[in-house]
Amino acid sequence: MNLIASSKRSLAVFLLLLTSVRILVVPVVYLDFELNKEYIIQNLCENRFKPELKCNGKCYLAKQLHKIAEDKASKEADRQEQSFKKLLEETFHHENFVFTQTFRSVSNVVQNNFFYQMSHYSTLISSLFRPPCFG
Repeated sequence: MNLIASSKRSLAVFLLLLTSVRILVVPVVYLDFELNKEYIIQNLCENRFKPELKCNGKCYLAKQLHKIAEDKASKEADRQEQSFKKLLEETFHHENFVFTQTFRSVSNVVQNNFFYQMSHYSTLISSLFRPPCFG
């Protein structure tokens, strides 16, 4: 019993950490920037040879954040495309559309309904429009 509870707890912690990784990507990039700021300014900054711009590695940070945003956007687009394809496949699967049986049953109802209406209509016409009786 205790083993099951501890395995459930460890699974819950693992899933929590897994979802937290996606949420904490941007703060981790900011943390990495702050911790390695001197190295980034001296080696990775595009404007390191132009000190008058006072970039201080912000160009590198902007590139990293832009890369993360593009990755998220492409993953979201792929996910939406896959869900749209799945929806189309489920909606327009060839077994879902059986027109012949449905059309026959609807056409029979319409024909029966039309016959029903015509029979009363013809009785009404014959009772109103009859030749005069002489006799």
